Amino acid sequence: MYVLVKRGCKDLAEAEELAQDVFVKAYEHLGAFRGKAAFSTWLYRIAFNTAVSHARKKKRFGIAIEQINPCTYAVSDVEEQREREILMSKEQRYAAVERLLANLPTDEQMLIALYYKEELKMEEVANIAGLSLTNTKVKIHRIRQKLNMLLMEGYTHETNE
Repeated sequence: MYVLVKRGCKDLAEAEELAQDVFVKAYEHLGAFRGKAAFSTWLYRIAFNTAVSHARKKKRFGIAIEQINPCTYAVSDVEEQREREILMSKEQRYAAVERLLANLPTDEQMLIALYYKEELKMEEVANIAGLSLTNTKVKIHRIRQKLNMLLMEGYTHETNE
């Protein structure tokens, strides 16, 4: 839970407090658990909602998907994109993606964390986020596209300097 809620705040002590809040909320609402989903899914849902609510209170939002114009960042040559990917080492890509993830809105960070870091099935992520399966797939796809565009933009900026 700590790793998941940590996506919603920069301060580690704050993340620890949020993780505690998740377990307190789960304990207080244990009677509300109906068993329709796995207990872990129910607990992740509480963590997801807690982190998103916390972020809303702090009004820490990143770049909205609507603000990104794909035409601006489109790589016209597929070979050029492959060449860039080869030049960036695996460690550089991982560090760059982590930096970009930290700047995304909390709900987007959480969706990526649940699917890729926690390795949950798409259905479980949808259930935790309270979204339809189709909507979850679309959101994760758009987040990946946004990260890819921002990653390529950052790489282009670094190579021009």
